[in-house]
Amino acid sequence: MTAGFLDGYLPYLLRQADQTLSEPFYAVLTRYGVARSEWRVLAVLHELGDLGVVELAAASLSPQPTVTHALRRLEDRDLVTRRPGDRDKRQRIISITPSGAQLTTGLIDEATALEHDALADVDDLAALSQQLRDLTAAIEAQAQTIQIKTQAG
Repeated sequence: MTAGFLDGYLPYLLRQADQTLSEPFYAVLTRYGVARSEWRVLAVLHELGDLGVVELAAASLSPQPTVTHALRRLEDRDLVTRRPGDRDKRQRIISITPSGAQLTTGLIDEATALEHDALADVDDLAALSQQLRDLTAAIEAQAQTIQIKTQAG
């Protein structure tokens, strides 16, 4: 039997791995009343600190309108705050609040434990993670090259 298209299509395989690994954590998010888009925003702010909305959307791998809606809900729950930018008062800088940081720390602990359990039998997880980071960097560099060629042509 020959392998089908999906068996070798990397985007599909990565998404399948993501879904399989993430599903137990999605149940945790539901238990805490946190949407996936909100989780991505909280995790990024926790890791990177204060960001503008555009930078936050890029770092959370989410469309800007999705991030904007998530921010409204998080702000209503006192998990993030918005303030005007220092140079451009129209820009909004987003910060995680102490209660947002506390919630995110607990969620990170749960995510880490679930990931550890799910991948306990993987021989060299550090090497696999590095390969994925290297692959992502190569894909991003190639995309940048294509974009530059497209704009020049």
